[in-house]
Amino acid sequence: MSRLLRFVSAFVVYAVIDMAWNMSPPAVAMYASLHEASGNDWSFEKPMDTWGGVELVAVLVFFALIALANSHFAIRPAIRDQNLQRALKNGFLLGCAAYATYIVPTFISITNWPAALIPIDILIGGLLSLATSGLVTWWALRRQAA
Repeated sequence: MSRLLRFVSAFVVYAVIDMAWNMSPPAVAMYASLHEASGNDWSFEKPMDTWGGVELVAVLVFFALIALANSHFAIRPAIRDQNLQRALKNGFLLGCAAYATYIVPTFISITNWPAALIPIDILIGGLLSLATSGLVTWWALRRQAA
């Protein structure tokens, strides 16, 4: 599997599962509940209908960077070693680290940010990245075997 195809696959898979999670009823309910419990002194997101070019570019840059990191640090080594477990472990660790780098400074910087979001978001980041690395690696290994 070429580098470009790995990257594009990781980009698409991550974008789809990230958006599916963030729009899912459990995620929406969880974030709404945490917002209400914290006294509504913070805002978790802007409504998508208010997004402009800057927000769209920011989302695309995030998806590109996380796809590049998954492709380079989890998918490529796993394909090289023909080891799906490696993709899952490296993807999970990468996602946890990526999400921790935003949630911890956010918690420290924003008054009333719910502390419960720290482990929740780190775990979500790990699982999204694990799924991305696992699916793309699984597909690449199946293609190699065929």
